[in-house]
Amino acid sequence: MNKEFHITNTQREILSGLTAGFLTTTVTHPLDLLKIRLQLDPSSNTKVFQNFKKQINLIYVKYSFAQTFQNLYRGILPNLIGNSLAWSIYFTSYRTFKDYRHKEIERLDSNLTSLDYLTSAFAAGSLTAFLTNPIWVLKTRILSTNKSDPGAYTNLFDGIKRILKEEGILGFWKGFLPSLLGVSQGALQFTIYDTLKYQIKNDDHVKLEIYEYLYMSCTSKIISLMTIYPIQMMKSRLQAYENITERKKLRTLIKQIYYREGIQGFYKGVVPNIIRVLPATCITFSVYEEMKKIF
Repeated sequence: MNKEFHITNTQREILSGLTAGFLTTTVTHPLDLLKIRLQLDPSSNTKVFQNFKKQINLIYVKYSFAQTFQNLYRGILPNLIGNSLAWSIYFTSYRTFKDYRHKEIERLDSNLTSLDYLTSAFAAGSLTAFLTNPIWVLKTRILSTNKSDPGAYTNLFDGIKRILKEEGILGFWKGFLPSLLGVSQGALQFTIYDTLKYQIKNDDHVKLEIYEYLYMSCTSKIISLMTIYPIQMMKSRLQAYENITERKKLRTLIKQIYYREGIQGFYKGVVPNIIRVLPATCITFSVYEEMKKIF
């Protein structure tokens, strides 16, 4: 970068996070849509491929590629906005919390520990979850239906108006409790990621290769995803449009899923989610790290 154009570390984190979130969401949105629909399927049928085929049939429109494509990318706008903002806020606040903690222990001539990474990631995740919950409510409700379905939101602005009218401002924070609990997934992921990164890169001047970023991001994501996935599934159920009239509480929802769908019910949609998150995580972290170098 030349001397006439200089950006701060915070601006670099924001731009890198926005770019990573935008590209990742664009590529993986159809799998995100399938994951949401499988999570919201209340049937007791837990055969993965049968449920997967059922949702594909609902999206696929025979002899109309344009309509099928439109169904696959329904809700792309709130997903783009949400993921771009979320990654931008998360990376920026995570860096801020780590820097603050580093200054505290610098006097002790010590390095950040896994606990420091975990605390910073949890704080960043909590802030991100609170600020972005409204967009996730809108995303979940739009992705759970086709545009022609009865009661479906026609677009992002229609969803905003209807939530304000039917549920009030607090409607935008439905599912926030499991979102907050789900922060532990991001905290666990970043703790594993940064711990692996520190072990591989013990010198700030060493540049890691793309395959090393892929290894760290995949390992951290798979472990954190399988550990916290049931919380993510319950968040989707609480945010769904069908929950407006029933107003289920988290405890009621847990009992209902367990007795109607069994333990497997808590892992509905996990297959397309794994298929989605592996390339998504690889894209996100690789783009993020490379964009930081460019900026």
